Amino acid sequence: MSGKTAVVYTCSHSDPKVSNVRAEWMGALIYDIRPDYVVDLGDSADMRSLNSYDTRRPEKIVAQNYGADIRTHLDFQEKIRWKFKKNRKKRPAFFGFEGNHEQRISKAVADDPRLNDDEYGISVSHLQTNHFFDEYHPYEYGAPAIHNYDGVDYAHYIGSGNFGRAISGEHHAYNLLKKRMTSVTVGHSHKRNIYFRDDAKAIGLVAGCTKGAPEDWAGQANKEWWSGVIIKRGVDNGLYEPEFVSMKRLEEVYGS
Repeated sequence: MSGKTAVVYTCSHSDPKVSNVRAEWMGALIYDIRPDYVVDLGDSADMRSLNSYDTRRPEKIVAQNYGADIRTHLDFQEKIRWKFKKNRKKRPAFFGFEGNHEQRISKAVADDPRLNDDEYGISVSHLQTNHFFDEYHPYEYGAPAIHNYDGVDYAHYIGSGNFGRAISGEHHAYNLLKKRMTSVTVGHSHKRNIYFRDDAKAIGLVAGCTKGAPEDWAGQANKEWWSGVIIKRGVDNGLYEPEFVSMKRLEEVYGS
């Protein structure tokens, strides 16, 4: 098959309370496939310690720690790439996108600039994106960056309207194509959705998540989420053959 091979995943939400073993499974798959590149669509770090929702829930706050959040994120990123390092093999290119959870760091610094310090405070440099990614796309103008690889627009989410609210809904992938008029792949919603426009040679894709545990705040929405990675084969000018590999399947193959 002509064209390139890409592995795409999103919304890992690495969390000190949840094991990072799934990163080893994901890394083993990437090692076996040897894609041309890997796309991480953001929210790899949950950064629960900087959330703005638990201010009235002290029982939640007491277990949160910025340092633990960062260490868990770094461990997750290392585990994905570990097999290449162990076997001294060249890894594929990694392209990363800042999600709204990583952006919590920038928001915290903007709210209180006194916290901004690489060594003793809070800093986006702690994510070490320059170390883990060949290209990394932070927020632009207060919204997720959009970047095109081989004819596919990638972003953590695509906004709509003057306020840039994330496109979502039952026909999420279809609405992405209406908005961008080209192939587009996003994360953010934790749901899986795909829509093909063969006449327009375009594919809309919502990539689910790679979370390791349900969230108590999400209630029944947990059942609507899909956890896994997508392999894109023959990527060329926006078209490709998608293969969905669930986290359950990754555990079955690589969990032993």
